[in-house]
Amino acid sequence: MNHEFYLIANTTDVKDFWMYRENNNNVIDSIEIHDDLIQYIYDSLEWIHSKNPGLRGTTNGQGINYHGVTLFDKQSSVDLLNIFSSWRDLIKNAPATFELTGKFFYDEEGKIGREHEKLVFNRDEVIKLFEKMILMSRQLDEGNLYLYHCGI
Repeated sequence: MNHEFYLIANTTDVKDFWMYRENNNNVIDSIEIHDDLIQYIYDSLEWIHSKNPGLRGTTNGQGINYHGVTLFDKQSSVDLLNIFSSWRDLIKNAPATFELTGKFFYDEEGKIGREHEKLVFNRDEVIKLFEKMILMSRQLDEGNLYLYHCGI
């Protein structure tokens, strides 16, 4: 499962963009980030100013709409840039292949077990993803653009 991020012109109709995002001429750039990685950095993403285009009036909020859509604008750009730069810089210190702690495992009865899931990542691939988010955040800061997130 991936979270999709699309850099689009701010003249794009964001209300229904998620339905027409494939082969859409308004997409300037895009990236997909696996849900495991988003969940790991999720708390820090909650610090970013955002909007929910799925609600009437595109309401202001914080963070990503995990199961829905989220809109980031120029006001979000500095926080996006700083958060993804910080995570990139931290991950640079990881070994080539590294483990992160995931959720608790559940047993057959649906009860939380005693062990966590182990998430395995390739350092260079994660850095590449975060650097692309940094690049899109810089473009977002120039104005006239949105970063549109589609959750899982």
